[in-house]
Amino acid sequence: MTFVAMFLSRTATPGPVFFVAGFIIAYGLTMGDQVLGLALQPATAANAEQFALPEIVFGPPEEALVRFLLWLSLAVALPIILVIVANLLTGRDPALLLYQALAERLATAARFCAGESGAESRLEAQAFEGTTQLHKLHHLASLLHRGRRRPVWGASLIDEIGRLGLLLLAWFRVAGDARNPLVSAAVACRAAERALQDREAPSPEPVTIIATGAAQPVADRISRTLRAIEETLAGTAAGQEAHGAATAPQRLLAADAFTNPEHARFALKVTLAVMICYFAMNMTDWPGIHTCVITCFFVALGTVGETIHKAMLRFIGCLIGAALGLGAILLLMPLMTDLGDLLLMLAPVTLLAAWVASGSERIAYAGLQISLAFYLVVLQGYGPTIDMYTARDRTIGILFGNIVIFVIFTTIWPVSVANVVRTSLARALEQLAALVGLGARADGEVSQAARSAAEMAFGQAITQARAVLVNDPFETSEVRGAVGRRPIDAAVVEEVGGLFIPVSAILDLRTDLVGHDLPQPMPDAIRAYHQALAAWFRQAASWTRSGEGAGEVVGGLPEPPALSGLGDHLTALATWYGVLHQDIRKILDEVGPQPQPVIAPPVGDAFHAAG
Repeated sequence: MTFVAMFLSRTATPGPVFFVAGFIIAYGLTMGDQVLGLALQPATAANAEQFALPEIVFGPPEEALVRFLLWLSLAVALPIILVIVANLLTGRDPALLLYQALAERLATAARFCAGESGAESRLEAQAFEGTTQLHKLHHLASLLHRGRRRPVWGASLIDEIGRLGLLLLAWFRVAGDARNPLVSAAVACRAAERALQDREAPSPEPVTIIATGAAQPVADRISRTLRAIEETLAGTAAGQEAHGAATAPQRLLAADAFTNPEHARFALKVTLAVMICYFAMNMTDWPGIHTCVITCFFVALGTVGETIHKAMLRFIGCLIGAALGLGAILLLMPLMTDLGDLLLMLAPVTLLAAWVASGSERIAYAGLQISLAFYLVVLQGYGPTIDMYTARDRTIGILFGNIVIFVIFTTIWPVSVANVVRTSLARALEQLAALVGLGARADGEVSQAARSAAEMAFGQAITQARAVLVNDPFETSEVRGAVGRRPIDAAVVEEVGGLFIPVSAILDLRTDLVGHDLPQPMPDAIRAYHQALAAWFRQAASWTRSGEGAGEVVGGLPEPPALSGLGDHLTALATWYGVLHQDIRKILDEVGPQPQPVIAPPVGDAFHAAG
């Protein structure tokens, strides 16, 4: 059960569902045999664990098992029901969160157009965040508001606002601090922001941004995007919304479920850790350290750095919760007489744990452990307690589980954070290859559906690389040194993510060139460059993933075509080709393949070669 649950949690689309179901079943089996043992041996009732109900100790084994399963079902179902009811009554509406996030992006765009200081960095951070989380909120809002008379605004608004941020960053690259032409854009952004906050359609106002040179096509795109945002908010783009709502059917299992050995290896490592802890708990006849089994389930993550980070949070949170519980037993329990006193004692610790759990992902798990450890220490039976063995056993169980996980994940098929980051960057480069390849068609048309899919996949890959890279300081020196390649830090990930801006601008300009009468050699040169650049991105992705083909990556970067002729579109396209080439060269200089030193042959070999 453990192996199947861990494998499906990594490969199945509803991975968390399989993880929770597998954990409940596997952990319930470890508790079920103890309940049956208590039923068969009533003499051990004095040593029964607190989670074993007293009334099932002296019953027949069949009845004990049925009652235990009913109790476990209630213990799982009741909190879930309470959480659902509490969120329906007092939870945050995902539609409201979506409106606020979109309004914040429009406000940032307005501040950028108005030339306020600091708006560039915030706009860049929002662009690198992508729209994946916004689309997730839109999906949740659609499920929650299904059947209501007024649906939430659709996904096209998310895409348009995300595209607006990229276009403004493109303006900054070619026009610098020249913000006077963007005054009308700032007004339009403020109007769209008010429409989102008031849930009303904005009054349509013509937006025309005038620019010259390489900034002129970008200005045209900004104007069209702002008009599209106003039309979507006004509800006139409903036909486009329905057309773009169709999505490809999702697979139950990932495409590499049975070809990527990492999934089965991860499941095997977790299963080995769980079985070691289970055998140790039974061979020592120490059921109080059952938390070692739980630790193996919840601490094991994909990389060594992530696993160590979560193990530290689990152990530190356990120590804090156990210490608070012991303090409550020693200082407060002797003064308690009724249920009200118990609730007054639980409330502040629960508030503290919930405050920590609602923080960033780097500390949130510690809040859950504070609450769980505190509850297990304090809530023993149906009255005040002075038993402190529970705190000791739970802490020892968590420490033992952490040690088992640490030893297994650092010695058996260790997965480094750097490897996962390189894999994510390789996927991002493959999506850049797909985007650049869209501009290689003979007719110059760019498929919007394929472009949106590649853009979303690129944002997800960059987001995953940034999230995993946070745990790099927790990596052991042995695992980090085993990589043997140049390290990739957060700055490099941001620079790779920044390649999306010139690529997006190039695709916009490539679409605008459709219908222009250009000399025949020029479209051929543009298509050839796009094909060569897409092939280079694929080669760079292969080198990033495996380390092979370094020479082709260094010497195979194609030079941009020489575009000459009248028209701002050609001037802008040539400018963006140069910007993209310069950005790629900068990344190669920082983390690209290192040139191999030339070693002179020995003197004897030189004479032999000469003679």
